[in-house]
Amino acid sequence: MRKLQIGVIGSAGWEEYPMKKPDKNAYQVAYEAGELIAKNNAVLVCGGKGGIMESACKGAKENGGITVGIISGNRRDQANKYVDVEIVSGTINCSEESLIVSMSDGIIAIGGGSGTLQEIATAYRNKKPIVSIKGIKGWAERLANTYLDERRLIKISVADSAKSAMSLLLKKINML
Repeated sequence: MRKLQIGVIGSAGWEEYPMKKPDKNAYQVAYEAGELIAKNNAVLVCGGKGGIMESACKGAKENGGITVGIISGNRRDQANKYVDVEIVSGTINCSEESLIVSMSDGIIAIGGGSGTLQEIATAYRNKKPIVSIKGIKGWAERLANTYLDERRLIKISVADSAKSAMSLLLKKINML
């Protein structure tokens, strides 16, 4: 039986934001999302670096899950230590977002900057279910409960927690 692949997108870590203080609440929510992905026997797909991605991967790995990191650039060994499969995109900031979305059956969005915005827009255009977790500053929260344009392709859902996000996303994926 085919495993679901769930994308987790959100704020990068110190490698992209060296002056930003880590958001411990956001990292805890990401960890819980990864944990729930593993416990639902799904594969976690993400950007593979720090921040939200590393926390989600850690949650999945510590609960027996499989993690995939899509890495920007052209060399290996850049992923965080919780990534099982590192896929190197061969490009910088222009295709890994599409790969994450294309490989995922649905997306959990936590906070995020411009890369997360790209991923949300790509998921929207590809009609992939997106669930944003509220209470964490960034594009995911700003776009929660909206459509991105007048085509109204999919509404970006909103959840209060990782648990409710996973439950809602699984319902949306099963409706496809």
